[in-house]
Amino acid sequence: MALVLSAENAVEIDVGGEIVRAVFPSYDSEGFNEQIKKLCSERQKGKGINIKDVSFSARVRFFNSTCLRVEGVDVTAGTPLTAETENWRRLIPDNWKVSFALYFEEKNALSEEDVGN
Repeated sequence: MALVLSAENAVEIDVGGEIVRAVFPSYDSEGFNEQIKKLCSERQKGKGINIKDVSFSARVRFFNSTCLRVEGVDVTAGTPLTAETENWRRLIPDNWKVSFALYFEEKNALSEEDVGN
C-alpha cells in the first residue's frame, strides 16, 4: 500500500466498539509541531519535590487548540457533530481528548528516540 500525503492527520480511537476520528493539521502546517512540543513540555509544573502532574489538562488544551473536526459522533440520534456545531469541542468528553493527544505524544517520543540513531 502506498503512503498518502495529506494536509491533515486523522487519528482514530475506539469508544465502546465505535470508531471516532479526530482530524488535526498536517505536521508541516504552521505551528502544529510547536503545539506538539508545547504539549510535551507542559505535562508537569514545578521543580524538585514540588513537581505536579498536569498532563490531563495539557492534553485537553492541546486537543481544544489544534483539532479541526471530529467524525463519527452524533449530537443527537441522526444529527452528526460537525465543525459548524456550536461549541462542538465542549461536547467531546475530556477522556477522548486525552486519548487523541496521547497519539501525538507517542509519535513525538518515537521521533526523539530516532534523533540519536
